[in-house]
Amino acid sequence: MTYRPTGLYQLRLWFTEITTPSAHGPTMEYQPFMNQSQIKPSDRLLLDWAQQHHQWTQWLSAEQTAYALGQVTASRALPSLIEFVSTAALLDSRIHLRQYLDHNLVDAITATLIKNAPSLQWKQVDESAYVYVVGAGVAACVDSASGDEILYLRYSNQIAEAITHAQNETELPRSLLGLQSNLHDCLDLLLASARSLTLKQLT
Repeated sequence: MTYRPTGLYQLRLWFTEITTPSAHGPTMEYQPFMNQSQIKPSDRLLLDWAQQHHQWTQWLSAEQTAYALGQVTASRALPSLIEFVSTAALLDSRIHLRQYLDHNLVDAITATLIKNAPSLQWKQVDESAYVYVVGAGVAACVDSASGDEILYLRYSNQIAEAITHAQNETELPRSLLGLQSNLHDCLDLLLASARSLTLKQLT
């Protein structure tokens, strides 16, 4: 893969990937599609300008863009359920997608849900809400309201009550690791389509 040194952002993109090649490390810390809080404001302005003026390929080639998008998976981009290990937090957890993913990618997730939800096993339950069953009595939900897209879990009354009365993780009615794995699987299906759509739009 050829990297054309057209700007400081691109050099950091290349340098970071070379110095942290491990799949378990902070791969592509400066990549443009996730870990938004780690991108410098100047880089964010540059990337936003490139997107708005259809000049993306002046900064990153189609190959680089595809590679950066390929790094965006649920396990790398979004917080895990383990971070919500307290039972109250697990019930009330809300992940605002635009805090973790580039806005074009979030828009592509919404477009994917609108066009292909049934084929990806997501079911529309409201004007802007889609659910995917990730375990008995537990479903992932994406509220795609424009500008404030949220990912959260919905529970049956029985499961919610059991979580409320659990004193620690071992007393939870569902394994957090099992739910996490199922959640990542359904989100990665969405992200696969969203990555392809984003690549087409940018290049």
